Amino acid sequence: MNSPRWVALVAGTASALVVAMRIVVVGHGKIATFIIVGTDNVRGRLPAGVPVISGQGYDGQFYYRIALAPLNFNRTAYGIHIDTVSRFERISYPAFAWIIAGGRSALVPWSLVAVNIAGLAGLGALGALMARDARRHAFWGLLLPGFFGFTWVLSRDLSEIVTATFVVAGVMALRRHRHVWAAVAFSVAVLSRETALLVLVALALEHPLLWAWRRVLDRSSGSTVASRSMRDGGRPTPAFCWAVPGVVFVGWQLVARAETGSWPLLTSGQHNLAVPFNGFVQGFRHYINQLPSTAAALWFAELFVLVIVVAAAALALGTTTARLYERVAWLGYGLVALTLAPGIWLGDVGFRSLDDLYVFSCIVLLSSRQRLTVPAVLVAGGWAAVAVELIRFI
Repeated sequence: MNSPRWVALVAGTASALVVAMRIVVVGHGKIATFIIVGTDNVRGRLPAGVPVISGQGYDGQFYYRIALAPLNFNRTAYGIHIDTVSRFERISYPAFAWIIAGGRSALVPWSLVAVNIAGLAGLGALGALMARDARRHAFWGLLLPGFFGFTWVLSRDLSEIVTATFVVAGVMALRRHRHVWAAVAFSVAVLSRETALLVLVALALEHPLLWAWRRVLDRSSGSTVASRSMRDGGRPTPAFCWAVPGVVFVGWQLVARAETGSWPLLTSGQHNLAVPFNGFVQGFRHYINQLPSTAAALWFAELFVLVIVVAAAALALGTTTARLYERVAWLGYGLVALTLAPGIWLGDVGFRSLDDLYVFSCIVLLSSRQRLTVPAVLVAGGWAAVAVELIRFI
């Protein structure tokens, strides 16, 4: 049982069961209910079988629209109007769905879900490899796909699972000095969500930071001091591992700019970032006022679990074997979390936009000697509670 294959099987099976129960209970037998198309974005006739709800709908409707024709940059097509050009920069997830569906629109609602189930299984396998490298049992790797935010992603056809899977795949490839595979994985990740660019920045800075650190230690002790974090510093990671994904990202931005007349990256920040702490404070006040409602109780419970996981990672920094760039990325995503817009903190979506922070907290934890029992139990409880909520409600 101490095998990545078993962990992948458990993660994939649990995800498939949530999907099946959600289709039966709340979807009334229709997987297209995962898409959640809102009337505000309907501009014509939709493909057959796609239901519409009142209001704005949810982000999955835009991934569905792009998955129907990944190279169609028209803001309105197949009856759906894309609200912002930034949707086009997140092409990996809908492209995978289009490939699996073989270009057949009737299969796209199924392929969108299938990609995310496969992604969670892959995250489980990668987490198992990371755990075994740290001499833990492989099943500790379930921490990675166990994030309750990923259950929201799975249930609403979103892209965070694909991003996390390929970011972690890139991390593991670098740990095994598979540099070409790392460049490929990071390229897919940055085309899934632009937040993956922070990993590339951290990787590019790793060797200069290690060099500066060694100089400081040399001056203070008179000798070169080798630490766990410096193991890979003597042989710098080839620059193409971060440069190639960067070029791929810029290249796709140029394509989208040529087709739409706008830079997708410049439009995405306007919706997602704000003054530090402003979004969190507004979210906290909003849900305090909503107590004792179920939504407010769940929000605070999810926040508590996330804080425990991040705090445990902070305590594990002294014993972790995570590389310096992985720790820098963890810190960077923590700082980004504090600048997220109020709309993200106010959403009842399981803190899915903080998935990068959660994933790198798990990377730090799995690579350390820190005991994982308390974070694992809390994460499992959070996952079960959110799964039940999403099985019962759209």
